[in-house]
Amino acid sequence: MKQERKNLFYTFLKIGITVLLLYLVFTKIPFTEIWETLKRVNTFYLLIGIVCFILSQWISADRLLVLFTSSSFYISPKSNYKLYLIGMFYNFFIPGGIGGDAYKVFLLHKTFKWSTKKLTASLFVDRFMGLTAIGILILIYALIIPIFEETNIIAGIILLLVLGITASYIFIQRLFPAFLSDYVKTLVQSIAIQLLQCICILSLLASITKVESYSLYIFVFLISSVLSIFSFSGIGVREMIFYQASSMLQFDTVTAVSIGVLFSAITALVSLFGIIFHFKKANSYLKLRDPLH
Repeated sequence: MKQERKNLFYTFLKIGITVLLLYLVFTKIPFTEIWETLKRVNTFYLLIGIVCFILSQWISADRLLVLFTSSSFYISPKSNYKLYLIGMFYNFFIPGGIGGDAYKVFLLHKTFKWSTKKLTASLFVDRFMGLTAIGILILIYALIIPIFEETNIIAGIILLLVLGITASYIFIQRLFPAFLSDYVKTLVQSIAIQLLQCICILSLLASITKVESYSLYIFVFLISSVLSIFSFSGIGVREMIFYQASSMLQFDTVTAVSIGVLFSAITALVSLFGIIFHFKKANSYLKLRDPLH
């Protein structure tokens, strides 16, 4: 009961932060301006963005499957994709005391009696590898952004990059050795996921307008991906960071916030498909596979 109250508190806190940040953004920028921008969206580039986002989620689901296999959880690939989709649905549309990852643990434990501790470890490492990839890409993008070149800290950024990857490897080696053999594979997958989402952002930009410096938008998007854990499904934080960054880095504010809104809308659209499995019994769509295949 105490844990349920704690989860509920954090859920409402995230929703509160989301509502507050959206309120602050849209008091600075009238939503009518955002809407006028969205009405001019180029459908072709928007579809490219949607496809890139879907591909990123497909690879993300495959990364989780790799980690499940490392823990001797032999769920079928098709079942894993369905599970991932319902997890997205829970994360985005059900702001209760249980998130998408927690629901996956609950469902798999209930269906197959798998260890909750090992399941939680798999999902934690999955998130950790994603965070590592974002950190790597943020540092790489920092190398090509003029504002950092002028401050002569390139050597420091390269050093941070090396130390960050080393620290990430040691962290997995010491605390989660069962996943060490898949470290490189899951890291490459994680980088691919983030690159596809960066391409998604570039496509959304192209669907709205032409800009001179795409790297700034990508850099800001990656930072917002890290901080999105503090709000409900990243909504609000993403728009606020784009808004603040547009003021500091001097790119169009309306375009920046519109990109955040579009990305959130795409996430909602894809997540909505998880409702297909929400009302089904788990054993009707969760199947095991042969460990030898």
